[in-house]
Amino acid sequence: MANTYADTVLLEARLWQDENMSQKFERRKQNTNILPVFLAGQEYIPDIEDIKMATTQATALMYLKKQDFTINSAKSCSPSGETGGSGKQALTWAQKGVAVKHQTKKYAGNELTSIRGLAYDLAEAEKSFWFGASGIDSILLAYLEANRTQVNALSSLPNAVNTWAGTPDFEVQTANANLDRFYNYLLSDMQANNYTGMYHDIHDTLWQSEVAHYGQQGTANAVNTAYQFDDVMRYSSNLIQPTGYNQSVHYIIPEGGVAFLTWNEMLNREGAQDGDRTWGTWESRYFPGLFFDYFAKSGCADTTADGGATQDRVIDYELTLNYAIVKQPLTTANESPIFKYAVKTS
Repeated sequence: MANTYADTVLLEARLWQDENMSQKFERRKQNTNILPVFLAGQEYIPDIEDIKMATTQATALMYLKKQDFTINSAKSCSPSGETGGSGKQALTWAQKGVAVKHQTKKYAGNELTSIRGLAYDLAEAEKSFWFGASGIDSILLAYLEANRTQVNALSSLPNAVNTWAGTPDFEVQTANANLDRFYNYLLSDMQANNYTGMYHDIHDTLWQSEVAHYGQQGTANAVNTAYQFDDVMRYSSNLIQPTGYNQSVHYIIPEGGVAFLTWNEMLNREGAQDGDRTWGTWESRYFPGLFFDYFAKSGCADTTADGGATQDRVIDYELTLNYAIVKQPLTTANESPIFKYAVKTS
């Protein structure tokens, strides 16, 4: 017999979640917003939809390499031309998941309470998955730190306002006295590295107070510092903790510099049932458009220790995400589109 009960309960829990996702106090989530930057970068990945829909996981991304063509000083009857080339960036896939146990008799036959209980557990499980101490945002922060650029044009610009600190810091340091023009100098730094356009700034939450102050200086003030904010999209995260002589820490990424790819196994995409087991997909409640591989298995268990019964019908729901984190490939060794900045305390 197909496990239709598990699917029905899951659907009802999803409907209840839609009306009750807002939690202000005890169930408030960690204040971190790193994943949106990586999701925004998906549009810069070639064949992104083909990667998502492939029957097997893509193993690499193809890209065209930069080519510096030789400049000639005279005409020639037999010119020796040059040609560009392509490169391949390997994709490293990982799996992270979370499981929820739903106990039927624990709710003493009150169907509404049962649905609320499952909806609560699923929402909390997802919250832990994305924002918890070992969640996806924490993984992305570690990725930014590990993959920050070790190459910066500031190293050869002695008159630059900001300072490039090489080994082992690999960060751009801003003196506290220049804090009010942080983004102004940042944009100059990025142009020195041949980047233009919009930038993402992932920073600690304490930086918000500086943004609120310097971003609101208007025509009635002697010094207008609001002009520098137009080209930067800001995302705060309290997972970033400035330490030592750092007042604020930032990861600056040109738009499209990083991306977060996901993929679902064919069995889950097609859906299947085998006795008390069900395979399917579950759309994230926090990030619509991202789908977990969903697996459910029902059985009998003793849940008396948790308010249930000796012979309780238990359904275990497992949500698994297959993902790969990528950054735009650059041929220069140790160069990356991820720039770490630190505003010093003095």
